[in-house]
Amino acid sequence: MKVKIIFSILLAVLILVSLSQIFSIPPYAGDIFPVYKSGYFKELDRGFRVVTDSFIGIKSMARPEYAWIFLSDVGIANDMNITVYDYNGYRVPAPGEKSGRPDRKVLAAINATRPAAVSGTDGGRYVSIVPVFARGECRFCHPGGNRRSILGALRFERRFDARVYYTSERILIFVCITTVLGLLLYALVRWDPGKNIKELFDK
Repeated sequence: MKVKIIFSILLAVLILVSLSQIFSIPPYAGDIFPVYKSGYFKELDRGFRVVTDSFIGIKSMARPEYAWIFLSDVGIANDMNITVYDYNGYRVPAPGEKSGRPDRKVLAAINATRPAAVSGTDGGRYVSIVPVFARGECRFCHPGGNRRSILGALRFERRFDARVYYTSERILIFVCITTVLGLLLYALVRWDPGKNIKELFDK
């Protein structure tokens, strides 16, 4: 009986905690990013990939400088900082130029065993490094590249609103958790281990 009471109290506390997470209180999306990447950040990543593809398309089909103008316009319109890097990690402020020193984080993303977009939160900013892979049309201007046919990377940085995480996604997750915990609590309350023992002795 004591075990039953202890587990009932524990489940009740977990239900209260789960219910509290349905409302707009911490932890927010940015706080739990290392453990769970919400759909909000996945949508931001999808937007970054669209901008990257557009950048490559403009650079391939028009004058290269138009691609940098495009990035500048997108950055201003969406309050983002977008930086272009070559495959050696140098910042490329304009076609044919490079400045600064190699960025270690960009190089780590480009030279990874399986190069892919690398994202993370830094204070109130969301940062994503998207490697740019060589396409057929890129070979006219870029015969080189690194050994994985990566020509460079685009680095995106923008503010994010963690409260957006409190949408149907988070509510649905914790409603499901609360329902499961409620069913467990109901089953535990109805559970009577002494009944079977009593019936055994009565026989």
